[in-house]
Amino acid sequence: MNLPKSLTVRYLTDHHLRALTVRHGRKVISRAVASHLDAHPEDLTGPRISHRERRTRQAERDANAARYLTFAHRHYVAAEPYEALALIDRAELASPTYKDFSQYRRDVQKRTPPFAGTDLTGTNLRHRALLPLANPHPGPPVMHHGSHTQEWVYPGRLVIEGNWPAAVPEHCTATDDGLTDWIANKTVLVCTGCGLDCT
Repeated sequence: MNLPKSLTVRYLTDHHLRALTVRHGRKVISRAVASHLDAHPEDLTGPRISHRERRTRQAERDANAARYLTFAHRHYVAAEPYEALALIDRAELASPTYKDFSQYRRDVQKRTPPFAGTDLTGTNLRHRALLPLANPHPGPPVMHHGSHTQEWVYPGRLVIEGNWPAAVPEHCTATDDGLTDWIANKTVLVCTGCGLDCT
């Protein structure tokens, strides 16, 4: 359509991605579209594709999502909720409009035992009560670890209070292997970039 980037973002957000906009908010979706176009500027000038090609691509995305959901169900049956939730996340990333992924997560979470944080008794450490999250909900839980890698974090994972380089795990850049340390007489393992409890 040869639209400038700003109009393309608005058009995609308000029309083609309307279902996602309703679910996640216009600001989140428009920012995601803009980030994608920044990373793939060729999408703005590439040749137009046919309706058949779009349907084919959508069918491929749906098939990938279905495959992830099949594996997620196997973990669900095996009482492995964290693995099931991680695969549901992958399915949603593969094809966000394929299913109501929130319903799948609710079903898994009903069978998920409550997460028990590290016992800090006998240490001078404390878990943070609230985290000023990067986006979009205030307070716990930790959404991901790393500003670029955005590694999946087990639900309920906490953060040890301290003067860490990153204010929250979502902003952390110390995500390479080995950037953790045992503290409090080697009783608690933390990320040295943000204090994420890795015990």
